[in-house]
Amino acid sequence: MKILRKTLLTLSLTAVSVGGLACAGGAMTEDETLVGEASSALTLAEESGDVTADAVGAESPAELASSGDESAVLPQVPGDADGVCDLGARRARVLARYDANGDGRLGPAERQALKDDLEARVGHPVALRFGLAHRAHVIKRVKWVFDSNLDGTLSADERTAMIDALEARCERIRANVLARFDANGDGSLDATEKQAAKDALVARLQALRAQVLSQYDANGNGVLDDGERVTLKNDRIAAFQARRAAVVAQFDVNDDGTLDDAEKTALKQAIVQRIIDGRDAE
Repeated sequence: MKILRKTLLTLSLTAVSVGGLACAGGAMTEDETLVGEASSALTLAEESGDVTADAVGAESPAELASSGDESAVLPQVPGDADGVCDLGARRARVLARYDANGDGRLGPAERQALKDDLEARVGHPVALRFGLAHRAHVIKRVKWVFDSNLDGTLSADERTAMIDALEARCERIRANVLARFDANGDGSLDATEKQAAKDALVARLQALRAQVLSQYDANGNGVLDDGERVTLKNDRIAAFQARRAAVVAQFDVNDDGTLDDAEKTALKQAIVQRIIDGRDAE
């Protein structure tokens, strides 16, 4: 019996209620939505888990193979990962990266550079700029989740929906982090406690890197040579294919073996809800 109820098929991404966090102070400027899109995608890419994993259910064989190839990279540990889901800090990092003249805002050329990176159809410049090449498929998938009209770019409304969802996610994650790392019980994280949260994230990411090396670095040289990477890629593709089959079985209401537009919308809704709920962060 399918878990999915057919009533979910009538839902749209704009129907998600997350408290309007991004819009609480009024309409966002273009710069705020662009920086917010990049910051939101990076937030998910820097997690040790993958809340976007079920998006593979909507990928074509070619797209799935591309995701497998993109993910077959030795994981890196970002030096500026914070472990506390600090979107404000991520926005500052994105702004600093694209604010070429250092005046604290995006001028026309700087804004266009960020837009070009976000809308790139070839390569993953945002992932590469922030040392997250091994998580390019996560950035690609979260964009698909919020691209309600499937035009390949996010409108201001779609960006705002993403930002709202990530604000809600980070609020829940921060509550969990506070419960784990607030050693003195004062209801906030001091510098030492924030460092402990960051150290825990770094340890998880280092463990993932070590696991990949242990399994695929056959010659023990500490990197993935071409042949070793091919083995990793093939295993990733096989894992994605298995997950895709499971997702299609869950969301394929009409049992035609693929997901139509309505079924993909329901899948997007489910992923958005998992994002909002703070799930799969580790």
